[in-house]
Amino acid sequence: MKFIKSDFYCLLCGNKGIPILRPKGQERENGHLKKLFCIYCNKFTNHAECKQTSKYEYNDFKTEFEYGNFDENGNRIRSYGELRSLIHNGQIEKIKTLDSSRDTWIG
Repeated sequence: MKFIKSDFYCLLCGNKGIPILRPKGQERENGHLKKLFCIYCNKFTNHAECKQTSKYEYNDFKTEFEYGNFDENGNRIRSYGELRSLIHNGQIEKIKTLDSSRDTWIG
């Protein structure tokens, strides 16, 4: 049986969580949200699922996180497509920055 590795990023702090292996054919939709324990926040929070071979990768999560597309409960405010449209039209601005080399947010 083949497995696909999914990385998960906390919607509250932006840090990379513990990856999960899913059996091929049982993957979730692009950008799936899953409640997992965040080792940085020390509590259960929603995490965004990212796969290198999908239409929702780390850079997509990073965009959503930096533009504040997740509420305080770890839910999406807008669909990713709607957010990209707002960014493209200059209707929304970045509110924080993630340092992708450390997977943590700065200031």
